[in-house]
Order: sequence, then C-alpha cells, then structure tokens
Amino acid sequence: MTVKKEKSDGVLTVSVEGSIDVKTAPELKEALNGELEDVMLVIIDLADTTYTSSAGLRVLLSIYQSMNRKGGRMKLTHMNDVFYNALKSAGYTQFLEIER
Repeated sequence: MTVKKEKSDGVLTVSVEGSIDVKTAPELKEALNGELEDVMLVIIDLADTTYTSSAGLRVLLSIYQSMNRKGGRMKLTHMNDVFYNALKSAGYTQFLEIER
C-alpha cells in the first residue's frame, strides 16, 4: 500500500493505492498520525484502492470519529464497487460522506 498526502488551507487529501488490510491498516493510521490536528476536512481518494478488510474499516472509522469530535468532516471519494459494498455491509454508508 502507498499513501500520498497533500495539505492545503485546512484540507488534507489522502490518496491510497493498494489494499487496506490487517497488514497495511496500521501503516495508514501511522501515516495520518498528527496530520488531522490542523485540518477540518479530510478527503480520502480511493481510486487506486482495491480492497479493504475490517481492519481498514476500523481505521476509517477512527479518522471519521476524530474529525467529527472537532466539528470537521471526512469524505471518501472514487471507490470501486467492492470497497463500497464493504462499507455498506458494515453500515458505514449511513453516516459517512461518500462521493463515488
């Protein structure tokens, strides 16, 4: 998995390439450690993300909760059907901001 980050004017854009699974989810969490403090919007671009496991879903939930606590937002963009179905099965589509 590769994580690319760009921060500008209170917005953090994160592009994730590859799978977010039990092995790589901690890497994603570590890559964002400390990055959320001075932003109000996190955009996670999943165009090149092929798969997520429950470990990846937990990381996304953690980011969402961190942003929500401070009145910020997290938006997921450009996900494939497999990723969307994983979110839907977990009930995340009911509260996450998703732009397909």
